[in-house]
Amino acid sequence: MLEIKKEEIKKLPEFKHNVYWGPEGTLYKILRLVPTAKRENFYTYVNSLQNIPGLILPIDLLKDQTIYGYQLPYIEGSQNIDEILKNPYKHMDIIATIKSMFEAIESIIQYLILCDVRGSNILIKDDKAYFIDWDSGKKLSSSELLPICYCVAVNKRIIPDSQICDILKTLLSALSIYYGIDMEEYFANKDLTILLEILKSIKANPNLIYFLDYILEKAKADDTTVDLKFSEIIDFVDLPSPKEKERLVRKLPH
Repeated sequence: MLEIKKEEIKKLPEFKHNVYWGPEGTLYKILRLVPTAKRENFYTYVNSLQNIPGLILPIDLLKDQTIYGYQLPYIEGSQNIDEILKNPYKHMDIIATIKSMFEAIESIIQYLILCDVRGSNILIKDDKAYFIDWDSGKKLSSSELLPICYCVAVNKRIIPDSQICDILKTLLSALSIYYGIDMEEYFANKDLTILLEILKSIKANPNLIYFLDYILEKAKADDTTVDLKFSEIIDFVDLPSPKEKERLVRKLPH
């Protein structure tokens, strides 16, 4: 654990949104949540994890009187999904990227619930996905209620922070890349049964519809045993045609 005063971190060259640019390709992230015994226990737990594909783990925790942040590697040349939607990569393999996103989230949720899954927290580089901002997450067994970026609902019921919730939010980010449309904009804080009906009506790929239907049924039943992996299904999903995208735009909620 790196013993360094917060004031010293603030003297680093550049500051932006609680991220300080450090030396040798590292970043210093200042935690937004107030440190508590549970939070410190969670940060220490994440710091002990190793080799989780697609999760950007801390290089070290930053400690003053309490743990107040962490040092992490800077993924040079990456863009988050929100940035990609505004300025797409010229040679991006969309299917490979989505596959990588789900390989990552399917691995991560075996260890923790991220909670703050959204396009701005998923980095893409060379068709590989990296999840950041794990500090708003929690252990699988935790009952903590944490601030989240947005909610998802099924049958008018908000889905609590869970493995299923992380998967559903990852799917919205994946669909954003798939269709080139910010799906969070339309379905954050909305009922995802609407999304399922829209995908059916525009005749989206049957495997895509099947997976969303499967996950929604799991969410309805509060069942976290997800046996179906989208990272395997995506190999059988073709890119949408321009006409399918047009049908989607017409059907999106306003």
